[in-house]
Parts: sequence; structure tokens; C-alpha cells
Amino acid sequence: MIIQDKEKNQFIAISLLIIAIVAVAFALYFTRPIMIPFVLALFVRLLIDPIIDFQVRNLRVHRSVAVFVSIFLIIGLFMIIIPFITDSVATFLRSADDYNYKVLILIDQIINKLQEFEIQINREIIKESFLTLPFLDWASAALSNGANFVAKFFLVIIMTLFLLIGGGNKEKSETWNTINVHVKKYIFTKFITSSLTGILTGIIYWLLGLELALIFGTLTFLLNFIPTFGSIVAVFLPLPVALLQYNEPTMIILVFALPSLVHIVIGNIIEPKLFGEAFGLHPVTIILALIFWGMLWGITGMLLAAPLTAIIRITFDQFETTKPFSLFLSGQLHHKI
Repeated sequence: MIIQDKEKNQFIAISLLIIAIVAVAFALYFTRPIMIPFVLALFVRLLIDPIIDFQVRNLRVHRSVAVFVSIFLIIGLFMIIIPFITDSVATFLRSADDYNYKVLILIDQIINKLQEFEIQINREIIKESFLTLPFLDWASAALSNGANFVAKFFLVIIMTLFLLIGGGNKEKSETWNTINVHVKKYIFTKFITSSLTGILTGIIYWLLGLELALIFGTLTFLLNFIPTFGSIVAVFLPLPVALLQYNEPTMIILVFALPSLVHIVIGNIIEPKLFGEAFGLHPVTIILALIFWGMLWGITGMLLAAPLTAIIRITFDQFETTKPFSLFLSGQLHHKI
């Protein structure tokens, strides 16, 4: 009888959890125009907090002044990077005709190779199909999304400003302080390692003379927030441009090999030492998180999937009732059973 009651209670708890997840998912989906900037603002605030604390403690600056100085630093850094990215995109678009010509030559070479194996392909149909692809429409859509991102960035900055001003030094519970410390450590460390990866790969692409080097470095920084899969995508992303730009196979190999080495060293050696086991997520958990957050918030959700899931895991780990879910997300539940 006691066993049946226990199983019944577990069934009720799991059912309520599923209902709660579905309800929260619907709420997050329909409120994404507000929730995405708000969550980004929370992340920015966690990144800025150490800078503010440094100014308050060591420079004896009032918190309000430190907040505005930190915000201006972020905006200033952003405004410095944007012109370089815009210039890279403009250069790439000016070379569009050259790339079209190189692609057509590459198609001819591939068709000739296939014909050596007696595989017949209509050359003209393939060329016409390629020439009718709406590259300019894709480019304009990308620029439009970039402009939309800039607008959202300033909305994020405004939200961050209000969060910082309203943060104050209010008394918080010990549990909340523990969660706050762990989350800050995760976000700040992940930001540093992702920045280091993006900067090093960007420098490598620049030294190799790869076009769009700054854009690929920026994309590497963003994709590095997606564990494992993000690094793989970031390494393969510049290869089409490298194939069209370089005639020497050595250069193409270097474009692939050197950034791969950076990802291996930072992702497999430096990050585990900085994070430790406390921030680990099981690979299956990462895949499910990417699917879940990607369905809710699109590309932004995929970029935020790992940090958000890690924060949920850290939060669950602080309470006895939710600790099993924390162990489940890290793939350690079977060790406790």
C-alpha cells in the first residue's frame, strides 16, 4: 500500500512537471519579443557586474557612475566593431561577380570529374539554376536582420540599465546568493573563453588573408556558446569562402586546421579546468536543449540554450526537491540511484 502511494505521488509529480513545462514553453513562445531582449539583458548585467564591483571597490566610484561607465564601455566597443563588420560585408558584396565566376569554374571541374566516371549531368541546367539563385535577396535579408539586431541591442542596453539601477544592495537569501555566484561564474567564464576563441580564430583568418575574417571571428564567438556543435559549425563555416578564394590547397587546409586547434585547446583543456564538473551538461541534454530553445526562440534560443540550461541546472542543484533533476541534466542520476 505504501509502495502504491509512493508510485502514485511520483506519477502525480511527473505529470505536474510535464504540464508546467508545456505551460512555461507556451508562455516563453508567445512572449519572445519581450523575453528574448530581457534574458539577453540579464546576461549582459551578469557580465557587467564584475566591472561595476571593481570600480566601486577599488576606484571608490559611486555605483550609479560605475553603471553608466560600464554601459558606455559596452556601447563603445560595439560601435567600434560594427564599422569593420559592415566594411567586410560591403567588400564581399563588391566581389560577388568574381565569386560567381569562380563557382561556375568549380561546377565545370566537378562535372568533368563526374563524366570521367560516366555520370552524365546537364551542364547548362546546373549553371542556370545557380545563376537564378537569389544571392542579392539573401544578402539584403542578412543586412536587414543585422539592422534589426542593432535595434534590439539598444533595447537590451536600456533594459540592462534599468536592471543595474534597480539592482541595489538589497539583502538576499543565502540560496539566492549561491545561485547568483555560480551563474555569474558560468556566464563570465563562458564569455571570456568564447571571446578568446573568437579573437584567436579571427586573427588566424586575418593573417591568412581570408575575406570576411572579422565576421567569421564574430560568428565563432557566438557559436562557441553552443557546446561541441557550435565549434564544429564555426570551423566548417569559412571553408566555402576559402575554396573560392584560394587556389592553393595548403591555404584551405590551414583555414580549417589552425582554428580547429584553437577550439580543441580552449574547449577541451582550458574550459573544463575553469568550469569544473559542477557546470557539466550531458551531451544528450545539450541536444534536447538546442531543440527545445531553438523551437521557442529560433537562432537566439539555440545560442542561449546551453547557458540557460546550465543556469536551470545550477538552480535545481540548490534545492533538495529539485536536485534529482539537476543530476538528470548532468547525466549523473544513475550514480545516485
